[in-house]
Amino acid sequence: MINCELTETVHRGHSALVYQHFPHVKRAPFIDQMAREMHDRTNVGGVYSFRTNRVVFFLLPLIGHIPHSKLERKAKMPPAVLKAKLDRLASEGVIMAYTVDGETAYERGNPVFMTEQQVRRPEDTPRRAFYARFFNSVLSGEFTPAAPTKTPYYRVLPVQATITAEQGGRLIPVNVEIPDPRAVLPIDVVSEMIQRDARLIGVADCYCRRTRRLVGEGCDYPLQTCLVFNKGAETLIEHGTARRIDVEEALEIVRRSEELGLVHNVDNAEGEIGSLCNCCPCCCPSLRAVIEFHRPTAVAHSDFRATVDETACAGCGDCIECCHFNALSLLEGVCVVDHARCMGCGLCAVACSFDALSLVRRPEGETPPRPADLDEWMAEHAKMRGISLT
Repeated sequence: MINCELTETVHRGHSALVYQHFPHVKRAPFIDQMAREMHDRTNVGGVYSFRTNRVVFFLLPLIGHIPHSKLERKAKMPPAVLKAKLDRLASEGVIMAYTVDGETAYERGNPVFMTEQQVRRPEDTPRRAFYARFFNSVLSGEFTPAAPTKTPYYRVLPVQATITAEQGGRLIPVNVEIPDPRAVLPIDVVSEMIQRDARLIGVADCYCRRTRRLVGEGCDYPLQTCLVFNKGAETLIEHGTARRIDVEEALEIVRRSEELGLVHNVDNAEGEIGSLCNCCPCCCPSLRAVIEFHRPTAVAHSDFRATVDETACAGCGDCIECCHFNALSLLEGVCVVDHARCMGCGLCAVACSFDALSLVRRPEGETPPRPADLDEWMAEHAKMRGISLT
């Protein structure tokens, strides 16, 4: 069913778009069969399908990176001209450029990545203004109904010093080495994740807060709070939209963000950390979807939830004021946690002067399993959208 021309096209490093009129068979099985055959014959990262009443289209995109040397052989232009064009595309945020096996490699930027980098550019250009207006419409809730809820983009990380270990109620203090945090906690220990995974770290402007400032609706929270790691850091540092920092400065940004009441968010997938955002409830679209638009699963909660020591609670209400998610209330002078609303960020425990609040692991089954990596996340998200990604 799948001809050699398609296989050769993909193997030469090109994307392919195939259309097929529907035969007189059941359409869903037909689409699945075609997508499976294309995947098996070409070994691409994924096959996307979308349909009309009469025709189904299959997109086989070039996914992943391509080394500079291979691109140079494919391009019909002088090497210096090619390099200049690639540098411009990377500086504009259209592609990513990072090192693989000692050689520069290039990868297409997705629309979100492209929007982020345009908003972060220092120059006041019509393009930046356009992207700022577009992204502000996202931040303002115009596209909130399209936000994924079964497999959210991001998940909350807890404030590290508020987590209670399972045995003995021991607190895990900041900057104390844990030989194997997975043996004590169900992962998601911020400093351990940074020190374990980060070969290269950059800090960039929060594109949500920067967007709001560009349209005259900014808040007072700091801009330089968005941490990027490894290949993402390399391309942003190289082209001036991020500043290289060390682990100590990264941890200081994390601590300062906690003091300001910002919420840690990372990619909602296992594996190596790619970015760590420190989000405010006034600009972050994921937090706003939860708080303002009542979509509690628009961002995944952490593996923890708040718990109250009733004997220590003074009923002062400081924790209620700092909770972005309206998960706390006072009942007869004692703090009560609404576990359905609690995102497990731990900011309430930081605010409590009486050590009456801490975080404990959520009961088994309350936290759904996360995708193994971002590729699996993409496949799950595509399936929810009715897109075949085989």
